[in-house]
Amino acid sequence: MTEEEKTKALTNPSSIFRRPEEVVASTDLNRAEKTEVLKQWELDARLLQVATEEGMGDGERPLFSEVKAAQKKLDVSVLEADGPASKVGP
Repeated sequence: MTEEEKTKALTNPSSIFRRPEEVVASTDLNRAEKTEVLKQWELDARLLQVATEEGMGDGERPLFSEVKAAQKKLDVSVLEADGPASKVGP
């Protein structure tokens, strides 16, 4: 994996990986990078769920449960809240 692909994975995980499990299995990323990629994927999945609930989804299936399972395998904490709970975060 090139540095450009790593950077892209950190901002748009699904552009590099098909499933969250692939992030866990990657030998090109260290644990911290995997954690950041999965946190971004969690945020993306949360936003997709909200869009779907509001009738704006494009039929793409949110991978939220798969992201959470991958985070659990890495023993990664959930997204930290900077404010009150909302639809997109804790």
